[in-house]
Amino acid sequence: MSAGSRQALISGVTLLVVFAASWWFFAGVKRAVVAMQPIPPAVRFKTTLPKAAAHKFTRDETLQFLVAAQVAEDIKDPLQRCLKFPDPPGSHWNHAAVVAYCHYRNQPLITFAQAKQLIESGHAAKLDQLLAQALHAQQTEPDAVGRLDRIYQRDFRTGSFDVRNVLDAWKRQSPNSAFAYAASSLAYEEMAYKARGGKWTTETPDSNFESMHRLALEGDADAQRALAINPGVTPIYTAMIHLGGLDLGGAYASAAAERGLAVAPDDLDIYDQVMWLREPKWYGSLDAMTVVASEAHRHATSNPLLDILSQEEGWYRVDNCECSNAEQLEGYRVVADHLVGYGTLEDIGDDAKDANDSATAAIYYSEALRFNPDLTNDRINRVFALIYFRHGEWALAEGNKVVAAAPDNEYAHHARGVAYMNLGDFQHAQRDFAAAVRIDPKDAWGLWELGGTYVLERQWDKAWAVSSTLIDRHPKFAAGWLLRARVQIGQPRPGLDKTFAYLDAHFGSDANVALDVARLRSWAKWVAAHPQERVHPAKHIMHASTG
Repeated sequence: MSAGSRQALISGVTLLVVFAASWWFFAGVKRAVVAMQPIPPAVRFKTTLPKAAAHKFTRDETLQFLVAAQVAEDIKDPLQRCLKFPDPPGSHWNHAAVVAYCHYRNQPLITFAQAKQLIESGHAAKLDQLLAQALHAQQTEPDAVGRLDRIYQRDFRTGSFDVRNVLDAWKRQSPNSAFAYAASSLAYEEMAYKARGGKWTTETPDSNFESMHRLALEGDADAQRALAINPGVTPIYTAMIHLGGLDLGGAYASAAAERGLAVAPDDLDIYDQVMWLREPKWYGSLDAMTVVASEAHRHATSNPLLDILSQEEGWYRVDNCECSNAEQLEGYRVVADHLVGYGTLEDIGDDAKDANDSATAAIYYSEALRFNPDLTNDRINRVFALIYFRHGEWALAEGNKVVAAAPDNEYAHHARGVAYMNLGDFQHAQRDFAAAVRIDPKDAWGLWELGGTYVLERQWDKAWAVSSTLIDRHPKFAAGWLLRARVQIGQPRPGLDKTFAYLDAHFGSDANVALDVARLRSWAKWVAAHPQERVHPAKHIMHASTG
């Protein structure tokens, strides 16, 4: 195959990627009256989108952003990497809030494994000492904002029953430790949340509520014990606010929030829990969420990170809108014109991927990874956007990272396989697609891509075998028959008319399949007119439809 022909194939492969009771404030603050009653169970709260227009990323802006992002990602120090990272083009992110978020996300934290080791080795007192130091740093050091809160959110708010033995052992060893009882309360709170589930009241079985109530009472008992020992341990209040919203009532949650904000008036985690409580789905309204954001903003001077809550009302509005997917994506981009948390950035990337908006996907997946480099799925999904913007080597390097981090994740192998294929390395691509299928034998996309590489390499028997496997394992998908047609055209092999007839009869109503079949028929005519030509038009070979 000539260099030009191979480049045409690579370009075709690149194109494949794209398509493939009342409200309160603490002492001295004017009270805003907002009814503290839950939304009636039958109501399904829907919203309209924010009215502002989002900045639309141009190709040049995106390319410039990715160049700067790659430079930043090469920085070894995690904090400096975050600080040097570019903001989204045309955005209005508050620089002080960005700096604060970088510090918040990149501070030294005690891990659950470390806590478990100390407890199981009989050194719970040492754990208490380390947590006391984290609390002191949180209260006194500007670069340690939220340190204790982050430890508790990451280590103990897992909702897993597996942590119970560890936490119970900690309480036995340290019966006078507010840190132990706060951790236990937070764990019970998340267990109660998972027992209830996130659905509306009318969609939740009574047994879920019974389990939630039992766990909530356990959480409250531990929270009260922690408060009696040391009311300065801020995670106590985040646990109690959530317990109140879930089960113990608005007055309980209100009292916990008021007391917590009196202890720590600029604490992000406490405000974040209050914001959750004030969502219309629980005990609030959009107006109530705006009040929370406004009150949090009053303390942004001492904690700039609180500005991250300014977009929560907008996020909720977009997340619950009665709108099309395209309109919702536009709404999310309006929200993200100001700094939002990495979870929201991740959501925007996912929506952009689903909408084939490679620019938005590349930018917001990158921003999510800026603040949380451990987001394996975001890194996987960004590979395809990098390929679209001609960052093939970077995409392959990212593919290597995700396979190393998650060798049993078939999607990691998909991403690296496509990166290899984009660079014309079909043999390595085949290994990754084959690995994906070994991990998940029902992986139709992995089979399709594997078969496609065999077609590109003119390994007709292997491609035919994959087409048969696809037809056998996925009879409701057109992929196997489309791959079979490619072999019949490219080799050539008899039976093409019957394959087309089957596709027309069983998948003719699918517009994507109909387009594939039309292209295949055009290709078949071209091959018949050029019997000596061995170069395959990439757009016919690699247009990927699996359904």
